[in-house]
Amino acid sequence: MRRPVPIACSTCWVRARAEWSVLDRSEVALLNRAHRPRVYMPGETIFHQGDEPQGLYCVESGHILLRQFDAFGNEVAFRLIVPGDTVGGRSFFAEQPHAATARALTACRVCLIPSAPVRQLLERNPALGLRFLRTLARDRGPLEAPLLRSPHLPVRMRLVHLLLVLKDSCAAPSTDGELVLELPLSRSDIAAMVGARAETVTRTIRDLQDEGVVRFCGRQVIVPELDRLLDIVGKDATGFSTR
Repeated sequence: MRRPVPIACSTCWVRARAEWSVLDRSEVALLNRAHRPRVYMPGETIFHQGDEPQGLYCVESGHILLRQFDAFGNEVAFRLIVPGDTVGGRSFFAEQPHAATARALTACRVCLIPSAPVRQLLERNPALGLRFLRTLARDRGPLEAPLLRSPHLPVRMRLVHLLLVLKDSCAAPSTDGELVLELPLSRSDIAAMVGARAETVTRTIRDLQDEGVVRFCGRQVIVPELDRLLDIVGKDATGFSTR
């Protein structure tokens, strides 16, 4: 972790698309004075499960994986955090320790907005609180994990569902109509998210490739026809195609 050259919040692209977009000029100036930019390298931890919340984390670049550990040390990876996301809101607003560990998958630039200025901004601008309330209402936190890891669903369906979940945040430009995903996840990360052994995930990927549904080239995933992924979800869930 190191301190990067600060970027003014008034010109940061994240603020324009995140909850902070409702702030006026004086409030943006307060945010700019308070934010603490950091660069995290792959494998470094932004915060640990059980840490007391220090504020909110605004992700300017890079990818972060949220992981939860149970009492036996078993790991559940349940969400990929992408640029533009604000992390730590559930714990901050609940005034409870973090329920997960946030680890950098790639080089990340993250700004911590400490608790005191966040509360100041919330008091000055009720619209900011409403924006965060809407975000939290859609945030299932660690409860998302069972949706991807259900033992009642075949690994094939869990893997396809994960790719569909990552479609919007990891899609790369393509000129020939194919869906191209640039995944920051390793095979072990994927296995942790779908609740399967790494070798099972590898075998499932090989089967999908043999069928021409996807092509894995390192961490790049090429989907020739998105409808075929949707068909797999429908067939595995109901026994027949939903199309």
